[in-house]
Amino acid sequence: METIILASGSPRRQELLNRVRIPFKAFPPNIDESFAGIRSVGERVKRIALRKIETVVEMFKQESPRWLLGVDTLVEIEGEAIHKPTGVEEAELILKRLSGKIHRVYTGIGLLPAKGEAVDLRGVCTEVKFAKLSPEEIELYLESGEWSGVTGAYRIQERGAFFIEWIRGSYSNVVGLPLETFYGILKSNSYFLH
Repeated sequence: METIILASGSPRRQELLNRVRIPFKAFPPNIDESFAGIRSVGERVKRIALRKIETVVEMFKQESPRWLLGVDTLVEIEGEAIHKPTGVEEAELILKRLSGKIHRVYTGIGLLPAKGEAVDLRGVCTEVKFAKLSPEEIELYLESGEWSGVTGAYRIQERGAFFIEWIRGSYSNVVGLPLETFYGILKSNSYFLH
C-alpha cells in the first residue's frame, strides 16, 4: 500500500491509522480554522479539511503529492461549535454544557488522490448522549487531564466513555477519524489497487 500523507497532527488520527495498518506520514499544516462566516458546523469541518489539504499541497512544490488526507472534527451543541478547550476552566464549562444532553460530532474528511485531481470531500455526523454529570465526576475527569487537546473536552476511547449513554453513528468519528467513510473514500479512489 502507498503511504498516505496525513494533513493533521492529531495523535488520535495517527493511532487509528496505525491500528488499521495504513502507512502514513503526518504533515500538520498551520492554518486558520475559524471560518467564522460559515454557520453550519458540518460545512465548516469540510472547508477546514479542504484547506488543510490545499496548505500541504503548497508544501510540496517540487513533487506531486499522492493520497493526501485532510480531516477536521468539531463538536456542536445547541447550534454552537465547541473547539478544543484552552484551559481547565474552559474544559469544565464544556463538560457542564454536555452533561445530560445530546451533542453532535461533525467530521470533514477529504482525500486528494494526486495533484491536479479533484478532492473527494465528505462529511460525517455522529450523535452522542452524555449522562448527567455530578460536580464530583466533572472534577475527577478534569484531574485526569484527558480533556486537554481534544474537541469537546473528552475522549470517548478513554475515561470519557464512562459518561456516554449512547451514540448514533460512527464511533471512530467521535475518536477523530470516521474509518467507515475513510475506507469508502479509499475504495472509490482505487487506493487498494495501487
